[in-house]
Amino acid sequence: LCVQQLSLALIGLQTVAQSAALVANDQLNKTIPQPYHTSILTGHGWVLELLSGHPDRIRAELGVRRHVFLRLVDLLKRYQYIDSRHVRIEEQLAMFLY
Repeated sequence: LCVQQLSLALIGLQTVAQSAALVANDQLNKTIPQPYHTSILTGHGWVLELLSGHPDRIRAELGVRRHVFLRLVDLLKRYQYIDSRHVRIEEQLAMFLY
């Protein structure tokens, strides 16, 4: 009975040691996170950057493709929406979609 208990304790200890080694290895191999939101632009400049940049970027940020965004801007203008004092329609729509 003592040999069985000793054997089980040894197996448990080995399992704990292996688990600790796996966790330590995982921590050591973590990659340094790369920033995603790196634009120095804000407001209208950021919207222009989205519109003129990679097509996947506007889709990732606003959830719509470029042509859909521009169509929504046209619809808002058609329904008499206008730029506010400091914020253009494009920026207002981008804030809403973001």
